[in-house]
Amino acid sequence: MPGSDYADLTPEDVQEATRTLVRLTRYIRSNPDANDLLPYLVPLVDKYDGAVVRLSQTLAEVNSYFYGKPELAGGDELDYFWGVYSDASEFLLKYNELDWQLNAVHSELERLAAAPSQQAGSTA
Repeated sequence: MPGSDYADLTPEDVQEATRTLVRLTRYIRSNPDANDLLPYLVPLVDKYDGAVVRLSQTLAEVNSYFYGKPELAGGDELDYFWGVYSDASEFLLKYNELDWQLNAVHSELERLAAAPSQQAGSTA
């Protein structure tokens, strides 16, 4: 479909997204400062547009796509396949509140950052 946002989508695009997640994982393993890490996590877990939500939607669409193919209907292996994709999609959607947790982490980091200055001000 010309003009659609997926018209020029390639398997390499999906691979690049996966490589980006691998890079993010390596970055997290490097033990960065929490304040430096938070900006990377926001787009990952955003409740409406984050990678977790988008992956859940993609898995649900894969499930719907194959489930809607009558020529593939009725095999135990395919029933299992549909169940696995559906379960994975639902599992990820359970974590659509991860962004709220980031708010709590951000608030705690701000509190900790303010604590030394408050202590220094109270001793003077």
